[in-house]
Amino acid sequence: MIENDFDPKLFLARIRLIYHGLLGLLIIPTISFIYIIYNKLLFSFDISKPFILSTIILSCFILTAGYMFPKMIFTKIDQDDLLINKLHKYRTGQIIRMITFEVSGILIMFSFLMTSNLFLLIFLLILVLIMIKYYPTPDKIGKEINLTRNEIDLFKYYN
Repeated sequence: MIENDFDPKLFLARIRLIYHGLLGLLIIPTISFIYIIYNKLLFSFDISKPFILSTIILSCFILTAGYMFPKMIFTKIDQDDLLINKLHKYRTGQIIRMITFEVSGILIMFSFLMTSNLFLLIFLLILVLIMIKYYPTPDKIGKEINLTRNEIDLFKYYN
Protein backbone atom coordinates (compact mmCIF):
# COMPACT_ATOMS: atom_id res chain seq x y z
CA MET A 1 0.00 0.00 0.00
CA ILE A 2 1.44 3.31 -1.09
CA GLU A 3 0.22 6.85 -0.56
CA ASN A 4 -0.30 9.09 -3.58
CA ASP A 5 2.43 11.63 -2.77
CA PHE A 6 5.02 9.15 -1.47
CA ASP A 7 8.01 8.53 -3.71
CA PRO A 8 10.21 5.55 -2.71
CA LYS A 9 13.03 6.85 -4.91
CA LEU A 10 13.09 10.16 -3.04
CA PHE A 11 12.97 8.35 0.31
CA LEU A 12 15.92 6.16 -0.67
CA ALA A 13 17.84 9.17 -1.98
CA ARG A 14 17.37 11.02 1.32
CA ILE A 15 18.45 8.04 3.41
CA ARG A 16 21.52 7.63 1.22
CA LEU A 17 22.30 11.35 1.50
CA ILE A 18 22.31 11.10 5.29
CA TYR A 19 24.45 7.96 5.05
CA HIS A 20 27.02 9.55 2.72
CA GLY A 21 27.13 12.73 4.78
CA LEU A 22 27.89 10.86 7.98
CA LEU A 23 30.44 8.64 6.24
CA GLY A 24 32.15 11.74 4.88
CA LEU A 25 32.21 13.25 8.36
CA LEU A 26 34.32 10.29 9.46
CA ILE A 27 36.69 10.02 6.53
CA ILE A 28 37.51 13.65 5.66
CA PRO A 29 38.56 14.81 9.17
CA THR A 30 40.60 11.62 9.62
CA ILE A 31 42.58 12.40 6.47
CA SER A 32 43.07 15.96 7.73
CA PHE A 33 44.26 14.72 11.13
CA ILE A 34 46.75 12.36 9.50
CA TYR A 35 48.11 15.27 7.48
CA ILE A 36 48.34 17.51 10.56
CA ILE A 37 50.17 15.03 12.78
CA TYR A 38 52.07 13.14 10.08
CA ASN A 39 55.50 13.70 11.69
CA LYS A 40 54.33 12.45 15.10
CA LEU A 41 52.61 9.23 14.02
CA LEU A 42 53.44 6.05 15.86
CA PHE A 43 52.05 2.54 15.94
CA SER A 44 51.78 0.93 19.34
CA PHE A 45 49.65 -1.95 20.59
CA ASP A 46 49.96 -0.61 24.10
CA ILE A 47 46.39 -0.32 25.32
CA SER A 48 47.45 0.17 28.92
CA LYS A 49 47.14 3.91 28.44
CA PRO A 50 43.80 4.93 29.95
CA PHE A 51 42.91 7.23 27.07
CA ILE A 52 43.18 4.51 24.43
CA LEU A 53 41.57 1.81 26.57
CA SER A 54 38.62 4.02 27.50
CA THR A 55 38.13 4.97 23.85
CA ILE A 56 37.98 1.32 22.81
CA ILE A 57 35.58 0.36 25.63
CA LEU A 58 33.28 3.35 25.05
CA SER A 59 33.26 2.75 21.30
CA CYS A 60 32.28 -0.88 21.78
CA PHE A 61 29.51 0.13 24.18
CA ILE A 62 28.19 2.81 21.82
CA LEU A 63 28.29 0.45 18.82
CA THR A 64 26.40 -2.20 20.79
CA ALA A 65 23.72 0.35 21.63
CA GLY A 66 23.66 1.36 17.97
CA TYR A 67 22.95 -2.24 17.05
CA MET A 68 20.30 -2.88 19.70
CA PHE A 69 18.12 0.27 19.49
CA PRO A 70 17.37 0.10 15.74
CA LYS A 71 16.53 -3.61 16.11
CA MET A 72 14.01 -2.70 18.82
CA ILE A 73 12.47 -0.06 16.55
CA PHE A 74 12.35 -2.44 13.57
CA THR A 75 10.61 -5.19 15.55
CA LYS A 76 7.83 -2.78 16.53
CA ILE A 77 6.88 -2.14 12.90
CA ASP A 78 3.38 -3.39 12.14
CA GLN A 79 3.39 -5.46 8.96
CA ASP A 80 -0.14 -4.32 8.07
CA ASP A 81 0.84 -0.65 8.20
CA LEU A 82 1.26 1.55 5.13
CA LEU A 83 4.66 1.49 3.41
CA ILE A 84 5.27 5.15 4.22
CA ASN A 85 4.79 4.51 7.95
CA LYS A 86 7.10 1.50 7.86
CA LEU A 87 9.77 3.50 6.11
CA HIS A 88 9.51 6.42 8.52
CA LYS A 89 10.23 4.01 11.37
CA TYR A 90 13.07 2.50 9.37
CA ARG A 91 14.52 5.97 8.80
CA THR A 92 14.42 6.66 12.54
CA GLY A 93 16.27 3.43 13.30
CA GLN A 94 18.79 3.98 10.51
CA ILE A 95 19.56 7.50 11.69
CA ILE A 96 20.07 6.25 15.25
CA ARG A 97 22.40 3.56 13.93
CA MET A 98 24.42 6.01 11.84
CA ILE A 99 24.65 8.55 14.67
CA THR A 100 26.07 5.91 17.00
CA PHE A 101 28.67 5.13 14.34
CA GLU A 102 29.39 8.83 14.07
CA VAL A 103 29.74 9.36 17.84
CA SER A 104 32.04 6.37 18.14
CA GLY A 105 34.06 7.54 15.13
CA ILE A 106 34.45 11.06 16.51
CA LEU A 107 35.62 9.62 19.82
CA ILE A 108 38.19 7.47 18.02
CA MET A 109 39.33 10.42 15.85
CA PHE A 110 39.71 12.64 18.92
CA SER A 111 41.77 9.96 20.67
CA PHE A 112 43.85 9.53 17.51
CA LEU A 113 44.49 13.26 17.37
CA MET A 114 45.52 13.33 21.03
CA THR A 115 47.75 10.23 21.01
CA SER A 116 48.95 10.06 17.36
CA ASN A 117 48.65 6.28 17.66
CA LEU A 118 47.85 4.56 14.36
CA PHE A 119 46.45 1.61 16.34
CA LEU A 120 43.24 3.62 16.74
CA LEU A 121 42.87 3.89 12.98
CA ILE A 122 42.34 0.13 12.88
CA PHE A 123 39.20 0.62 14.96
CA LEU A 124 38.12 3.48 12.76
CA LEU A 125 38.61 1.31 9.68
CA ILE A 126 36.51 -1.45 11.28
CA LEU A 127 33.85 1.14 12.06
CA VAL A 128 33.77 2.38 8.47
CA LEU A 129 33.57 -1.20 7.17
CA ILE A 130 30.62 -1.93 9.46
CA MET A 131 29.02 1.29 8.29
CA ILE A 132 29.47 0.21 4.66
CA LYS A 133 27.70 -3.04 5.52
CA TYR A 134 24.61 -1.03 6.42
CA TYR A 135 24.46 0.87 3.14
CA PRO A 136 20.72 1.30 2.43
CA THR A 137 19.56 -0.69 -0.59
CA PRO A 138 15.98 -1.76 -1.28
CA ASP A 139 16.78 -5.40 -0.49
CA LYS A 140 18.53 -4.57 2.78
CA ILE A 141 15.69 -2.28 3.85
CA GLY A 142 13.20 -4.99 2.98
CA LYS A 143 15.12 -7.61 4.90
CA GLU A 144 15.52 -5.46 8.02
CA ILE A 145 11.88 -4.41 8.33
CA ASN A 146 10.28 -7.46 6.68
CA LEU A 147 8.81 -5.76 3.63
CA THR A 148 6.84 -7.84 1.17
CA ARG A 149 8.28 -8.55 -2.27
CA ASN A 150 5.79 -6.09 -3.82
CA GLU A 151 6.96 -3.32 -1.48
CA ILE A 152 10.61 -4.03 -2.28
CA ASP A 153 9.80 -4.02 -5.98
CA LEU A 154 8.39 -0.50 -5.60
CA PHE A 155 11.90 0.66 -4.72
CA LYS A 156 13.40 -1.19 -7.63
CA TYR A 157 10.83 0.29 -9.98
CA TYR A 158 11.64 3.81 -8.83
CA ASN A 159 15.34 3.18 -8.21
